[in-house]
Amino acid sequence: MMHSNASRRAGGALAVGAVAALALTGAAVAQPSATATDRTTVQRAEGHVTGDAWVKFSVDPQNPLRRFTFDAHGNPYKVADGRIVFGDARGSVSIDHPEPKPDGTVVHHRATVKVDYVMATGPVAVVSGLIDSGSDLPIGERASFTVYDDPRSTRHDRMGFSWGVVDGQCHRAGKAPAPFTSYASGPGYTVKDAPLPRVPAGAEPQVEPGPCPAP
Repeated sequence: MMHSNASRRAGGALAVGAVAALALTGAAVAQPSATATDRTTVQRAEGHVTGDAWVKFSVDPQNPLRRFTFDAHGNPYKVADGRIVFGDARGSVSIDHPEPKPDGTVVHHRATVKVDYVMATGPVAVVSGLIDSGSDLPIGERASFTVYDDPRSTRHDRMGFSWGVVDGQCHRAGKAPAPFTSYASGPGYTVKDAPLPRVPAGAEPQVEPGPCPAP
């Protein structure tokens, strides 16, 4: 697997904890304000998370293998009509969890997620979206992922998924766990990082979402 130059820069990547903290707060980091000329000449860079791998989920030792395929591109937020809006990404995540049965057959638990949020910083990315197909995960609910594109080699790649480890009572874009599964096989993952989009001077903050439901 070829890794991006950005993910190979020694000491240039944020630690997983820093990215996770930023993702959990959902806060936009204000970049230096762009002038009118900047806004017309500077193209927005996009983060990318791509790849395909089987990973091992240690909490399920009898049936640990799951396959996650990423094709996600974009940014965590944009500015629309003078206001910051979270979610400026596209693409999909495909999930396959094969379950062997005693009679020798295998049942595949599959799902797809329509991506609307990507934050890629160094070799680490958070990807989020809404479940749009599948039989075991609730359609329309949010799912989030972390991907770690290890600069050493594919076999050190890691990823994490939100169901079962993130509080679903208030699961918003960017709220994702640390990449807790380990690589088992496959091409692996590639994270192409991108700077956070500039926020023009005078832009309004995002509309605050409603309160989370009580536990």
